[in-house]
Amino acid sequence: MLRLIRNLVGTLCLLTGVLLFSLPDVSAFWQGREAEKEIQLFQKQSKDARKTDALYQKGKLYNQRIFHNGQSGLIDAWSYETVPAVLPEMKGTFGYLKIPKMKVNLPLYVGASEKNLIKGAAILGQTSLPMGGENTNCVIAGHRGYQGIPYFREIERLKTNDKVIVTNPWETLTYRVERIKIIRPGEVEEIKIQSGKEMVTLLTCHPYRTHGKYRYVVYCVRDQGKKLPKEEVTTTKDLSFESSGWDLKRERLLRYGGMACLIFIGRSIVRRKKGKKR
Repeated sequence: MLRLIRNLVGTLCLLTGVLLFSLPDVSAFWQGREAEKEIQLFQKQSKDARKTDALYQKGKLYNQRIFHNGQSGLIDAWSYETVPAVLPEMKGTFGYLKIPKMKVNLPLYVGASEKNLIKGAAILGQTSLPMGGENTNCVIAGHRGYQGIPYFREIERLKTNDKVIVTNPWETLTYRVERIKIIRPGEVEEIKIQSGKEMVTLLTCHPYRTHGKYRYVVYCVRDQGKKLPKEEVTTTKDLSFESSGWDLKRERLLRYGGMACLIFIGRSIVRRKKGKKR
C-alpha cells in the first residue's frame, strides 16, 4: 500500500511539473489559433472592400471630427469606458496588427473593452481609426500578458525604427517606432493626435510586475522609406524608467525551475520504488 501511495505521489509530481511548464504555452497556442482564425475571417470579408464604401467614408469623417474636437471624450490613457467610434457596419475586427520584433500577430478591435482585449489588441475610443492620413493617431492597447498569453508582454524589445504593421479593410499601412515614453494613466495629452503627423501608438501597462502603475507608450510614424534618427527611451520629468526585463526572466526561471524540481522529486520517488522491488 505504501509503495502504491509513493508511486501515485511520484506520478502526481511528474504530471504537475509538466502542467506548470506547459499551461502558459498551451494558452498562448490556443490564443494564437483563435487569433489566426479571426484574421483569416477578416481577410475573407474585406477582400472586396473598396474605398468608396460607406464604412470607409464614415471612418475618415470620424477621424477628422475627433481631431477638430480635440478628442474631448478621451479621459484616461487607458479607459475601458471610453466610447468607441459608432460604426454600425463594423462587425468583428477592424483589421489586424503585426509587430515582427515582438512576434505579435493580433486581430484588431474597435473599443478597449475587457472583452476585446482578451481576444487581441484594441483601438481606444476617441483616437483615430487606423486608416492613415494627416492628423491621425490610432492608439492601440494590449494586455501586458494575460493568463500565459503574451500579447504586448515583450513590448520593451521595440527600438527606434522597428516596424509596426496595421492592416485595415482596405490596405496595409507600415509604421516605424519613433520614440518610447513612460506616462501616468491620466496624462491623456501624451496620446492625443499630433498636428500634421500620421501615427499609430502602442499602449500597455508598466512595469510588468505592477500590472498598471504606469503606461508604456510606443509612438510610431508612417514609414516613408527613411530610417529615423536613433533615440533613447524618454520619460516624463518625475518618472524614472524601470525595465521589466528581469521580471520576465524571473517569471520564466520560477516556472521552469519549479517544473524541474517537481519532475526530479517525482522521478526520485518512482525510482526508489523500483529499486526496492529489485
